[in-house]
Amino acid sequence: MLVANTGKTDHSVFIPDIIKNADEIFIAVAFLKRAGADLIAPLLEKRLAMGANVELFIGTDFFLTDPAALESFLALKDRHRACKIRVADRAAATFHPKAYMSRRGNQYRSLIGSANLTGGALSTNEELSLCVDHSVDNPLTTQLIATFDRYRQSPRFQELDSLVLEQYASRHAIDARERKKYEKARDNALPSAFDLRVIENWYRLYRADAKAMSDLRERKQRRVDALRVQTAIAALAGTPLNATTKATFQAHFRDLMTSNGGRHLWGSGDIHRRGSEALDHPKEVIDLFALGRSAATMPARDGYDAMRKAGEPIPGVGLNMATEILCTFAPDHYAVYNGNTVGALNALGITAPTHPNFRAISPPRYEKLCATIHALGRRIGGANFSETDAFLNWIYWKVKDGRGHKESA
Repeated sequence: MLVANTGKTDHSVFIPDIIKNADEIFIAVAFLKRAGADLIAPLLEKRLAMGANVELFIGTDFFLTDPAALESFLALKDRHRACKIRVADRAAATFHPKAYMSRRGNQYRSLIGSANLTGGALSTNEELSLCVDHSVDNPLTTQLIATFDRYRQSPRFQELDSLVLEQYASRHAIDARERKKYEKARDNALPSAFDLRVIENWYRLYRADAKAMSDLRERKQRRVDALRVQTAIAALAGTPLNATTKATFQAHFRDLMTSNGGRHLWGSGDIHRRGSEALDHPKEVIDLFALGRSAATMPARDGYDAMRKAGEPIPGVGLNMATEILCTFAPDHYAVYNGNTVGALNALGITAPTHPNFRAISPPRYEKLCATIHALGRRIGGANFSETDAFLNWIYWKVKDGRGHKESA
């Protein structure tokens, strides 16, 4: 029979059923809590009073077993010589079984699955176990008896006594104290919205924002225009760099990155602050656009790696510009990555590298970031990375200082 915590057939019913009327009882669990001890200790006491033999093997890994629960079992053991309680020392391999077996005459009943002797496992957790009746000559009986015998012979187990209990209780107290410190530090470090379901709420607000939807339509058109401009810049590669070529490049480049003498076709709002330095290096930047056009056909890791190596030595060229070039040429494969991306991902509970530069973002890391942003895009139905970037940009400005939406990237 399959046992699940779905009401009247939960583990708190089946485990006592295995114990009652048994001549021998064998239990092996990874974790023991007070609720588990309170449930079965009285039942074990009754069977012990009727002459039954009881043997428990209890794990202590991760210090999740409750010393108070062990103490109640120690008292039971001290009252009944037929009660054996063995505690597993912590070792390289975690002691993790959840097995309950009893014998009545020549018949056995066993429950094996996921349930420890804890309050949650007995009734409220999602647990799943199999309860089986088996005879003395069943192979399962032989295997289970051999397994319990192996535990019995293992040097990692010690008989529970006051010394073992006090040593474990002392370590448990230290762990509990340090765990509280860790959990506090962890909770303080985690983003406040550490729940991916928050994406759905953000997206509903985004779709209901008329200004955001208008900006998205404009962004789509700007991307079309930006692609034409980038293609025109890439086409200058290999041509003589004269005054006319240089002027053409600079006009196109301004169209991409700034509204000061250009059309600001890229989404990034502050790319011009550093990117204007690149105006004085036309040949290198033209070659970078030509590389970006060919890199657009490569996998994200390889294309980004090529752009990173070529772009890093050029003054004014950074991660933001390189990924804008890649995303414009191949919006289905390359994500824009900059400070706004970092802020938006953090708001969604996804910790991203906080310094968006070539040195901080390796090709494997960029590939993973693209995969993360692609998964986000699939959740919101974004057609490509450019549309997902618009959503992330909107989140960034909604979160930043509590201000409303502004256009950036």
